[in-house]
Amino acid sequence: MKLLAGAMLSAILLYLVLLLIPGYPPVGEIPFYRDAGFSVIAHRGGRGLVPGNTIEAAENAVDIGSDIVEIDVHMTTDNVLVVRHDAVIDTTTNGSGAIANMELSDIQAYDAGFHEIDYPEASWEIPLTVPSLDSLFTALPNHRYLIELKPTTLPPADALCELILEHQLQNQVVVGSFHSSVLQYFRRSCPSIPTSLGKSEITLFVLLERIKLGHLFNSPGYSIQVPIKYKGFNILTPEFIILAHNLNMRVDVWTINDPKEMKVVSNWGVDGVITDRPDIAISLRERLSFL
Repeated sequence: MKLLAGAMLSAILLYLVLLLIPGYPPVGEIPFYRDAGFSVIAHRGGRGLVPGNTIEAAENAVDIGSDIVEIDVHMTTDNVLVVRHDAVIDTTTNGSGAIANMELSDIQAYDAGFHEIDYPEASWEIPLTVPSLDSLFTALPNHRYLIELKPTTLPPADALCELILEHQLQNQVVVGSFHSSVLQYFRRSCPSIPTSLGKSEITLFVLLERIKLGHLFNSPGYSIQVPIKYKGFNILTPEFIILAHNLNMRVDVWTINDPKEMKVVSNWGVDGVITDRPDIAISLRERLSFL
């Protein structure tokens, strides 16, 4: 019992010491978010309006007034970055195969508007192709992009850095990834391009926030994208948002398509909604003063 009591006392004293440690400074301002206000972020280009991760979806998102286009990228066997969520083309094309084992020309031979997964509310009859990221940047050079690196390997990170710099879009792109090792590599090799937090970094952020030690989080990213809940666990809370804002990080929540949920999270103080239906979010923002 004495050992247990001693351990508990030591833990309490350690916790009190940690509470007194000065916190890390907030991250700096970046052009991507300067004067951004509340952002409508078109998830995969707004896949509820046009089949997702296509140039047509991105163009539609821009045309209706979306602030940021969110996309995903993979790399082909001939080292071309393509705009695509899944590692295979089976789910939303009339073809089959892993992107990493296919050349761009092979992938673009199939129709990217074939299945309704990326266009759940209607059938799309106009043939579409899986675009290269280069072609998307060329088509929409003046817009902002939130880009998720899907592969777990490092060459796609190098290719993404090179392509962003080639198009001089370093102030118009934020890069994210669920794979923290890939994201950490990208930060080291491409320091001029800002990133969001990776999955393990978000986990640490949530843990520290819950035990009231959020001041000890040294943020390597400029924004954080999270769902309201993950596997039944509440992620997004007003306290979560306050801590992120204290660190000068933007908070974007995904994937919100219900206008009632949009109102709730906006009242909590999020900075953006990632949505399949940017038209709904834009309409709400225009009508309601808190959006």
